[in-house]
Amino acid sequence: MKIFTRSILALVASVTMVSTALAGGPMTNSNQSAHFLRSIARGTSLDTDAVYTNPAGVVFMENGFHIGLSDQMAAQTRTITSTYAPFAMNGGSPTKQYKGEVFSPVIPSVHFAWKHNRWAVMAGVGVNGGGGSLEFDEGLASFERQFSVLPGAISQLGAQLGQINPAMAVSANQYDMDMELTGKSMTLAFNVGAAFRITDWLSIAAQIRLGVTNNSYVGEIEDIRINPTMAAMGLNGQMIPASKFFQDAGAALGQINPTLAGQAAQYAALTADHILDVKQKGTSISPIIALAFHKGAWDASVKYEFKMGTELEIESAPVSAKDPVINGIFAHGTKVKAETPALLAAAVSRHFGPVKVTAQWHHYFDKDAVNSFSPVIEGNTNEYMMGIEWAITDRLLISAGTQRTQLNMNENAYSDMNYSISSWSVGLGAAYKVCDAVRINLGYMPTIYDEVTAVGQASGFDFKDLYQRTSHAWGIGLDLKFGGKKN
Repeated sequence: MKIFTRSILALVASVTMVSTALAGGPMTNSNQSAHFLRSIARGTSLDTDAVYTNPAGVVFMENGFHIGLSDQMAAQTRTITSTYAPFAMNGGSPTKQYKGEVFSPVIPSVHFAWKHNRWAVMAGVGVNGGGGSLEFDEGLASFERQFSVLPGAISQLGAQLGQINPAMAVSANQYDMDMELTGKSMTLAFNVGAAFRITDWLSIAAQIRLGVTNNSYVGEIEDIRINPTMAAMGLNGQMIPASKFFQDAGAALGQINPTLAGQAAQYAALTADHILDVKQKGTSISPIIALAFHKGAWDASVKYEFKMGTELEIESAPVSAKDPVINGIFAHGTKVKAETPALLAAAVSRHFGPVKVTAQWHHYFDKDAVNSFSPVIEGNTNEYMMGIEWAITDRLLISAGTQRTQLNMNENAYSDMNYSISSWSVGLGAAYKVCDAVRINLGYMPTIYDEVTAVGQASGFDFKDLYQRTSHAWGIGLDLKFGGKKN
């Protein structure tokens, strides 16, 4: 029964972060506009999204004001297929499937730049991390595993009681429970900065980024039931609340075995209904520096985003704060680190007449950041991108791109509350110039994830989890321009 106690605490501790990042590293969204969805490799962009992707390149845009407005819509699923022998005591099968769904109809971004000759100032806001609500209507495997061992633990306790009094021998072989979890996560990044063109072909930029993170977790584990058989208490194998069984058992054992009575009281609290209602909030400030090269048919850029050292303060609702199990982990007013790793990005592109081809690389310094993924990080994340844009006419441009995100994690240490998977993404779309001052961007990006199988042990039993994900993102945006010719 001590294993059961430790498992419950481990379960609650695992509820740390629900990442709904659309593209990029485990903690970072790299898709900040509809431009990204249609061509992916945007590191040498001279459109409005350059405020995020190529800040030093803004000084190679035309003089005047440039405004970019985008909205993305994303649909994702996360599916965990878990095999664990004790699951068979709830429905007959040792394999169960748990599915979480995300639908985010509004993921906005705004980019602004004013460029004059060799100088430019800029600002932007976008969803740097998270950006959705992940709902597991049937809970998670890690939730159910902890309670699926109840019948075995009770039978183990029953053997001890039977030695005291045969009439008190107890056994159970079924359990049932209700559970659900919804996690919401969003980090908004506000960037302001300036760029200066050192020569006709080389420029430098610096930005300050304010990150504002808001997470929330709402869930419940309730109506935990078992089917004990125990002559002394008149139990005949009918399903009853587990907490009531332990309460009654504790009362019956009070005079016979105070130690076992105390344990029964503890298990009564653990198997009672648990309501999770927790918020996490935090901010951080970090710099960004960049260089850009623009000459003839060639463009190139290098950007370094410093680590966002975010600390989240926990706000636990009274219903959670009064729960000794939940509050033991999510104590109101305490803080947890949720750092976004530093990012080094480099890109190069060449024009072949109306066609622009871009290659790009991202390196996320995951090992240097402390966040919910730290227990499973074994090395840094790399992304490799290729994009192509073809200006068919002066008004119409079509584009496509691809991205490989390669993580370096210990997959056997994954939690179904918090996992990330290497993936391939493909972007398709177009841009249409309505007039000199207005252009529309449209993009669609599906992501194909690797399948990951993790194995481990819980409460003395082996388990195997198959992790799967799907993701689709659509975007529409406007580029607005009010200015003269480039100098």
